[in-house]
Amino acid sequence: MAWGRLVLVALAVVGTVVACSQASRVVQSTAQIKRAYWGLPQAGPGADVTSMVTCPGGYPCDVFANGPAYNDNRYDLNKKLTVIWTCQPQNFVLAEVAPPTFKVRMACVGAAPIVPRRIDILEASWGGPSSTIDVTQQVREICGEGSTRCQVPAMAYIFGMPDRLTKTLRIRYTCNGQTTPGRQATENSVADLRCEQPADLGY
Repeated sequence: MAWGRLVLVALAVVGTVVACSQASRVVQSTAQIKRAYWGLPQAGPGADVTSMVTCPGGYPCDVFANGPAYNDNRYDLNKKLTVIWTCQPQNFVLAEVAPPTFKVRMACVGAAPIVPRRIDILEASWGGPSSTIDVTQQVREICGEGSTRCQVPAMAYIFGMPDRLTKTLRIRYTCNGQTTPGRQATENSVADLRCEQPADLGY
């Protein structure tokens, strides 16, 4: 009986230590919009609606994929809303794509990385099987300086080539100078650049 009580006490202590360790990584984070786009692939720079997005109640903030909110009354299911925002102090750049009638919730989720690593973009390309273009500079502008996580939307109104062929965004990057396998995303999705390693969790 005494041994059983000792085991229960030991488990309780371990659980408390783990909980405290996890809690210590949770930080108060502030979201801030970086860019917002709305429209068809061929909209190009005209898809930028950043100035039309307001968050009077602060963050988290819901941004609706609703044409009239962006002075667009022509309904088209092929239009997409893309929102890119930052989270500090984690140095995250997050992004989401939403179809008409849906919404993007700008919020900062997740704890700070256990081992923060700086993302640097080596090269990025955009296109289909027959032709690609270099979009390295555009991706660098999205990720900014010193980000530890960067989500890059694979959207034609950001990178060009608004044809009907399926296109892919391919990104090569480093984490604290170490080369990674890279990431890719098909059109209308998001490439999620991260630097976590199994060793960070003790695996």
